[in-house]
Amino acid sequence: MKISSITALAVIAISTPSTVTAFAPPSQSTTIRSTQLNQAIDDKTEVRDYFNNEGFSRWNKIYSESDEVNKVQLDIRNGHDQTISKILNWIKDDDNIQGKSVCDCGCGVGSLAIPLAQMGE
Repeated sequence: MKISSITALAVIAISTPSTVTAFAPPSQSTTIRSTQLNQAIDDKTEVRDYFNNEGFSRWNKIYSESDEVNKVQLDIRNGHDQTISKILNWIKDDDNIQGKSVCDCGCGVGSLAIPLAQMGE
């Protein structure tokens, strides 16, 4: 398909913005974006504060040896332990981890990555 110079100019004209706003005074949309940015920063602060305090306390109860756990937290702890044991047993049964690299993608305390690293030594 051959494009004529007139067609090419038409395409350029259609895709070229008709106004330039790079040096225009702030508009209402700029103010809205600024407010949204400030809100995002406040949200990040709120999330960080939660995970550094209450969130960490809850996480610590589940993954530590603490007896201060409710039934749901205990179920999570037990399920996590069962999953780790099952995976470690699969690796032991295969007996071929020596010299291999493993990626444990998660946000835990390394309860899978650490024993896998030790098995690969």
